[in-house]
Amino acid sequence: MQLEELTGDERTLVVVALQALFRERLSASNAVFTVCSLSGKEQPPEDIFGLREVEDALRRIGAAPAR
Repeated sequence: MQLEELTGDERTLVVVALQALFRERLSASNAVFTVCSLSGKEQPPEDIFGLREVEDALRRIGAAPAR
């Protein structure tokens, strides 16, 4: 089954899970970038946190995060 085909409770569960995953990954990335900035260390590439993948999944299911 594709994300776009989910309906009802299944869709709600997936959306809630993806939103929670997005928040956790965003929080982790913010923490890492803050620590790197404060300690003068080189920041890792943004793509290692997988935010884009979660955003894409939410967009595909019609529940993209608001900015």
